[in-house]
Amino acid sequence: MRNNIDLHLLRCFQALLAEQNVSRAARHVGIAQPSMSHALKRLREVFDDPLFVNVHGKMVPTARARALGSDVHDVLVRSELLLASGGSFEPGAADLDMTVMAAEYAEFMLLPPLLARLRAEAPSVRLHFQTANRERAFELMERGEVDFRLAWWTEPAKTLRVKNLFSDGFVGIARQDHPAVRNGQISTAAFLDGEHAVVQPNRSGLAFEALELAFTRRKRVRRVAVYVQDALSLCNVVRQSDLLAALPERFAQQVAGVFGLQVVQIPLTVGMARQSLYWHERTHKLPSHRWFRDLVTDVASKL
Repeated sequence: MRNNIDLHLLRCFQALLAEQNVSRAARHVGIAQPSMSHALKRLREVFDDPLFVNVHGKMVPTARARALGSDVHDVLVRSELLLASGGSFEPGAADLDMTVMAAEYAEFMLLPPLLARLRAEAPSVRLHFQTANRERAFELMERGEVDFRLAWWTEPAKTLRVKNLFSDGFVGIARQDHPAVRNGQISTAAFLDGEHAVVQPNRSGLAFEALELAFTRRKRVRRVAVYVQDALSLCNVVRQSDLLAALPERFAQQVAGVFGLQVVQIPLTVGMARQSLYWHERTHKLPSHRWFRDLVTDVASKL
C-alpha cells in the first residue's frame, strides 16, 4: 500500500461506501463527479484493491472496502477531535454530514423543526436519513456508516450511549364513515374482530410488538389483512377500505387531516411508543456530535 493518502481521500471513501454511487458520493462530499472518480482511482492505487465493483449498475464494496469502513471512520473522527481540541465548535461555519437511522414516525415528527433549526444555525450541515433496519442498525453504527439512531432498544449494546427523547400513546385510525366507528369511538369487540393493516414488523419494531401483546392479553390474534412497507401506505389503504390500523398518537393526529381519517381511542391497554437517540461511544466527545445531540434533544422537547 502506498503512503500518499490524506483526509480528503478518506472522506471520499466514506462517501462512496455510504452511497455506493459516484455521483451521489460526489454530492455528499461537495465535489464534482470527475473529482470523485479521480479520488476512487487514487484509493484503488493506495489500497491495491478495486474497493468497489459494478454489479447490475450498483457499486458494491469489496470485502476489503467493508473491512476498511470502521477504521476509516475512526481515523476521521479522531482527526476531527484533534483539530477541534483547544477550540470550540462553530455550527455556523461547519461543513459536515450527519447520518441518522429512523423510522418514518420519528423522521416525520422531528425533521421539519430540526431542519428549520439547521437552516438558521448551521446551513452547511447536511442530514442523511436512512430507513430503519433493526437487524443491521448496531452493525452500521459500529462501522461508522450511521452516526445516530432514533428508536427504542430495550437492551442497547454497552458501546452505545442513549438519550431519551419522547414517548407517545397509540391510537386507532379508520376511514370516515367506517361502519364500526360511532361518535368517534370503536367498541372493544369491533377492534378485536376487525381486519387490520400493519407496517412490516421489521420496520415498525416495538410498535408492532406492543399491539400484538395487547391482543395476546385478550387471548386473541390480530386479523392482519395486509402488511405494508411504511406508515404513509398504511394511511392510504385505510382511507380506501374498512381496515383498521394503529399509530402513535401525535403522528396520527397530523396525518389524519391529510388522508381524511378518523382517530379513535384503542379500547385495549397498549404500551407506549418511545423514542430515544443512540450514538456510539467513540463519538461521544466529538464536538460536532455533542452539538447535534443537544440540538435534537431541544427540538424533541418542543414537540
